[in-house]
Amino acid sequence: MAHEEKTGQKVEASLITWRGMITKLMSAIFSDRDGFEMNATLFQDTIFLEENHEYKLTSQARQSRQVSQPGRPSQDMMSFWGYKFETLCLLPATWDETPREYIENRENEIVNNHAQYCSVVRTGIGQHIMILGGEVDAVWDSKPTDDGPINWVELKTSADIRNDRDMVTFERKLMKFWIQSFLLGVPKIIVGFRTPEGILKRIEEIDTASIPSTVKRQGKGTWDGNMCINFASALLDFLRATITEDGVWRIRRKERAPGIDVFRVEETGHGDILSDEFINWRIKLAMKQQDAEKEAALAQT
Repeated sequence: MAHEEKTGQKVEASLITWRGMITKLMSAIFSDRDGFEMNATLFQDTIFLEENHEYKLTSQARQSRQVSQPGRPSQDMMSFWGYKFETLCLLPATWDETPREYIENRENEIVNNHAQYCSVVRTGIGQHIMILGGEVDAVWDSKPTDDGPINWVELKTSADIRNDRDMVTFERKLMKFWIQSFLLGVPKIIVGFRTPEGILKRIEEIDTASIPSTVKRQGKGTWDGNMCINFASALLDFLRATITEDGVWRIRRKERAPGIDVFRVEETGHGDILSDEFINWRIKLAMKQQDAEKEAALAQT
């Protein structure tokens, strides 16, 4: 909305959502273990899509009740390792602007998962223009002051690869890593490989664009980047053909289910997906554009 207020023009897009939603849709063709639920609504010929928060909370509660296998760390512990890796890798400013004391004391810094960049991009898959927002871990150098490209970096952790089974597990992770970075135009991913006890063993820098070809050439054939894109394009075609009226629609993939269900759960309105402030702004903007078009037509007569 801030961008539209600045430009005075409506943002034209088939879909507006978070990167995480498209990541789930793109990876669905090769990943059916985890289910998902999303809510969607159509407003001014744009589909707005968000996670079904009730489903997310239920899933998180179920995961928290699961007991880890003996000798294996809990999900909370592995999340902590990931945030600790970020704390060790990142600085609040460029190297020359950061005090030596802070640099040398990073091992003792309290882990914080709130410090993130938020990137908003206009991109497309197939015939569909999308506005996506998503969190990004860092920039390689510093954010440019102009509108030039940003050297975003994503930080990931993974268990070190010791055998073929570990390789397959990591290859499946690479699919999510690639999709997440591909969608926001993140050129580089840094992966920290750890022991089962959480000790960092090595670091690898991966060029995002090279991941699909590397997996195809050297991997176990667990996924294909072109198929992910083509599947997402076809699925977006289906959503555009299905979600054609007001109301709130549910997009659901049950765990280990072969298909994705799309159905309407509220006949009217937009649920909690769109705020009243945004709807009122769009209505006012449309009225202004109509008035401007009338004035332009009168000027030509």
